[in-house]
Amino acid sequence: MTPHQALALGVRLFAVWFALVTVREVLTFLGTWHSSSDSQALLFLIGGSIVTLGILLALWLFPKSIARGLLPTSTDVPTQTASYQMWFSLGTALIGLWFIASAIAPILRNVSVMYVFRSELTNLENLRQLRVGIFYYLVELAIGLGLIIGATGITRFVWWVRHAGPE
Repeated sequence: MTPHQALALGVRLFAVWFALVTVREVLTFLGTWHSSSDSQALLFLIGGSIVTLGILLALWLFPKSIARGLLPTSTDVPTQTASYQMWFSLGTALIGLWFIASAIAPILRNVSVMYVFRSELTNLENLRQLRVGIFYYLVELAIGLGLIIGATGITRFVWWVRHAGPE
């Protein structure tokens, strides 16, 4: 299995995991939603579900394109160390995907709670906790994006540090 195939498999597994998390978050939202003439919340839920479905379809249908975009081609890496560096780059990108996956759903949940239930958030402590949660997950999202975008640079840095010391 080539690194591109492994990453494409990881992207599809991520799509399955993200679908399950989405179902969990929608059910949680529906459990806290008060249906007392609040059609705006229902529209928000439907719109978010459509966007999420689009993202899931793109991840499921185009995993090889995503893998080609994330990993360098085999000609970009020297031939003698290609397998180790390529697999490390793949692992770094997958960890970045994991960070992003675990941050997206809580960010969307906190923002939707702040937007839909803003009239019920009279307690400033609850609003502060939602904002702190959004900040935390935005930092996690940024770290995940950094791991995905900088996977090749991180690989080069680790190999440089590994070979910089005395032998």
